[in-house]
Amino acid sequence: MGDGQLAEGSRSTGRIPVLSGVVMTARRILFFLAVPSSLVMLLMCSWVLLGSQQLSTGIRWLLGIAALCACALLLCSSIATLGAGGRQEAELALAARKDPLTGLGNRFQAESRLEDALERSRTSGRAVGVVFCDLNDFKVVNDVYGHTVGDRLLCAIGARFADSVRPTDTVARYGGDEFVVVCPELRNGDDVQLVAERLEIAMERPFVIGGHSLSAKASIGFTVGYGTRNDVEELLSRADAAMYRIKMQL
Repeated sequence: MGDGQLAEGSRSTGRIPVLSGVVMTARRILFFLAVPSSLVMLLMCSWVLLGSQQLSTGIRWLLGIAALCACALLLCSSIATLGAGGRQEAELALAARKDPLTGLGNRFQAESRLEDALERSRTSGRAVGVVFCDLNDFKVVNDVYGHTVGDRLLCAIGARFADSVRPTDTVARYGGDEFVVVCPELRNGDDVQLVAERLEIAMERPFVIGGHSLSAKASIGFTVGYGTRNDVEELLSRADAAMYRIKMQL
């Protein structure tokens, strides 16, 4: 099974979000500085309580309790900061793989899932499909009905695509008006065409948004590969090229 294409469309680009490690590093530095600092304060506490300094018993106990409280406060605040930071890091990592508009995966997630699928293909020998979908004349929707309607149309299309594929497939908004579907563990190379056809069928019914009945068309290109022969960039490029060939014929 080679590359293929369906319908017609346009082209756009996307960017891969990058999660900065500056905040993570700062939190870890705080935690690992707090541990030795706390140990030092514990030693000072022991020195005050057990030492031979000429201090009254009351002052000695007061200093010891103050040192213990400071030590406990520093440790607890550091652990709390690290724990909260871990949750925030997890949320940021998840957000880096999600499209904020549609709730689907984004370009980064699509490429990551495709890499995972190819890795499994090296073991199982099964095919991996990639479907590239580009909406046709989407700019007209934004110009005529406004960007709010355009955004809602993208969400509706993404939802239909997600309902049209297998649970193991990944639907991602690749950028702008482009969507990608990663299809792992295909029984044979022909199955990817069935996925492309289901996406085309999903767009046949009009979308009712903001009182408007909108019809959407798209270019749908697809390709298939194997983990032992192909890589992520090659398969995405081939699926994109299959979609783009139809556009050039318009």
